[in-house]
Amino acid sequence: MFQTPTGQAGFQTREYGQRAFLALFSLFFQSFLLETNLITMTPQETFDKGMVFKAEGNEAFKNQNYKEALGKYYNAILHLKTVGGNKNKEQFDAKSNEQLALIYNNMAAVSIKQENWPRATENCKKSLELNSNNMKAKFRLAQSYIRQKDLDKAEPLLTEVLKANPDGNNACLDSAVKQEMALFKKQTKSMDGKEKLIYQKMMSKMNQQ
Repeated sequence: MFQTPTGQAGFQTREYGQRAFLALFSLFFQSFLLETNLITMTPQETFDKGMVFKAEGNEAFKNQNYKEALGKYYNAILHLKTVGGNKNKEQFDAKSNEQLALIYNNMAAVSIKQENWPRATENCKKSLELNSNNMKAKFRLAQSYIRQKDLDKAEPLLTEVLKANPDGNNACLDSAVKQEMALFKKQTKSMDGKEKLIYQKMMSKMNQQ
């Protein structure tokens, strides 16, 4: 019967095992980085490669290949998060974060197509952490909250999106907001008293704009 070593011998065995694991993990990680060319690429090449993955993700999304789109977006994020490393971090932070905000928002769009509302919520929040003025991300976050019956969180987001587009200049966004409003109206029939008050408050604000 196998027995776990004890005392000094046991400590040395465990220490050796930990070192072996770390060495193996390090080799695996280095191999992964080499495979993705992140080690040998310059910061600009890493950024450009991230943009290629983003474009490929957008194309896959247009073709309704949502699983492929997510894979491309994940690769884009991997490249854009590592671009510049520590030495060139400030140089690339601004433009990388700008693109990361768009990619997370695109991933939210994929999650919405898949009706994965918790994941859509998560991606929208990540997008807004990088760009708090992204109206599409706010609208998609509102969509996700509505589908999860979290109307008190959806209300201020929809109100803000409408305020940002008072003249309906963004026709696509305006149409999407109206569709969500129609869904809101449909859902009021099954709302309890508290939810109805939230909805009425939201409608009142929108009518005043």
